[in-house]
Amino acid sequence: MREVYEHKTYQLLKETYHRVCLDYVILRADDPYQGLETHKKAVIEAFRILDQRFASDDYGIDINPDNMTAEKYNTHRLFALPPDSYDKEKQKKHRGHSIPTPLPYWYAFLEPPHGTPYFSSDFITFNDVLFPDKDSIEVYRWSDDFSSYFDDGKEWWGTGLWSVCDRKNNIAVIIGASLTD
Repeated sequence: MREVYEHKTYQLLKETYHRVCLDYVILRADDPYQGLETHKKAVIEAFRILDQRFASDDYGIDINPDNMTAEKYNTHRLFALPPDSYDKEKQKKHRGHSIPTPLPYWYAFLEPPHGTPYFSSDFITFNDVLFPDKDSIEVYRWSDDFSSYFDDGKEWWGTGLWSVCDRKNNIAVIIGASLTD
């Protein structure tokens, strides 16, 4: 697997959604899709890439592949939106809601510890670019006990790790969430 540096999502993260605090790694698979095995290879490669990204911050990421566990995750659940009242409350600058557990993807995208200016429509727009063919994807949600990557999120905000494989286009997207205030 190799990172797809030219993927338009990376440019979108730099220019439009620079306040999103998730870690995205977009990979192209060299081998045919093999279900969970492909997802696990993608996660291991993504954590190698994240370790390199964070190296200048003296933040090393260790990983123990023997402790990796995942469960198949419903695609509709991954792209589920916040409650209908969310955008209205956010417009009022109200952040009185509690952190949901397990951490949903929408919450990780829209509500990092120091907030973002983004709304549900931004979440939809971003994911439409990242996942143009939602009918061909398979999603796994991973445990958070196989890497030091999750240490910060376990302190307070929460953790999340989703691997999303687009079987049709041979693309794997790893989405990591682990922050503290």
